Amino acid sequence: MMMRIQFFARLSLATLAIPPLGAWGVRGHTVANLAAVEGIPDDGPTFLKAQEAYIGHLGTIPDTWRGYGEPYLRISEDANHSWYTEQFDFIPNPPRSRTEFILKVYDQYLKVKAVDPDRAKLINIRYTGLQAYSIVEGYERMKAGMRLYRAVDNPRVSPVNLAALYAKISPLYSNPAEVKQMLAADIAFYMGWVGHYAADAAMPLHDSKHHDGWSGPNPKGYTRDPQIHGRFESTYVDLIEVTAPDIAKYMRKEPRHLDNVWQATLDHSLEAREFVEDVYRLDLRGAYGNKDDAEARELVYRRLAAGASLLRDLAYTAWIESVKPAPEVKAIDRMRIRTIRATIQRLDPLRPSEFQDPAVASVH
Repeated sequence: MMMRIQFFARLSLATLAIPPLGAWGVRGHTVANLAAVEGIPDDGPTFLKAQEAYIGHLGTIPDTWRGYGEPYLRISEDANHSWYTEQFDFIPNPPRSRTEFILKVYDQYLKVKAVDPDRAKLINIRYTGLQAYSIVEGYERMKAGMRLYRAVDNPRVSPVNLAALYAKISPLYSNPAEVKQMLAADIAFYMGWVGHYAADAAMPLHDSKHHDGWSGPNPKGYTRDPQIHGRFESTYVDLIEVTAPDIAKYMRKEPRHLDNVWQATLDHSLEAREFVEDVYRLDLRGAYGNKDDAEARELVYRRLAAGASLLRDLAYTAWIESVKPAPEVKAIDRMRIRTIRATIQRLDPLRPSEFQDPAVASVH
């Protein structure tokens, strides 16, 4: 009897150590990243095409950062994979700052806790998500990396030429071309990483309170089974064996230079939310058990293509924007920011200050 208990205890621990590979699964995330790289135009960052396999591989990696065996990483990463828009309708215009958004959610939690402690338990970033910030931050990593990549050959782009600086540190960096290749690998990593969130945001259930079964009034009799999430995004994707060419034909043909990356990110999630009922309606008639169901197939193809298109557009926009020198911060601006932050801290010492000045911090 004791041996049986020990066996099941070990089995339970082993199960907890397995990271949740959700959100399109390995196949969906891989093919979305591959299709995005293949869609890079001739006037974009074509050097990334040599890294296609690596970028495709990275598509699923952020899900491995959500395992129970790494609790600190899990709690930090988990909210990056969702953007449950109905859950933060008290923030009609999400701020362009992850920290400010978190503080607004916490303020709402305190307000609700005073009158309804049970409801307040569901007002936190786990139930709102931070996905939009993950996407824009990933875009900015690409842009910053591309600026460094360009600066190896073009000092006008940035005063920081890492190839020249490294050469003074060690003979290991004596070849500028090799340093540039390292910077290209950095950018490929950033693209593969943010590609995961772009694909997640294209999956309708990652953008709605109906993420794991229908929530609230249910006149159409949609399932409340939380397994619908995996049935659509993983089980069915594997059943129909989606490939990059399958979704490439549904991608926008021309890349977009995004004038406002933040707004494009928000629109991307809101567009995906429009397909939530389609996911449930198809499940209601058993479509996800039939690999020949044309409507279910097309929904998967179109949603994965939307994620791949956004990733391609983010990389393209980052490439165009990276040729522009980073904006200079004048000494007077630095002084003004420090003064405002100090004032905020003095008025509310327990509240972290997050100050965004459009003169020195912006999202293109």
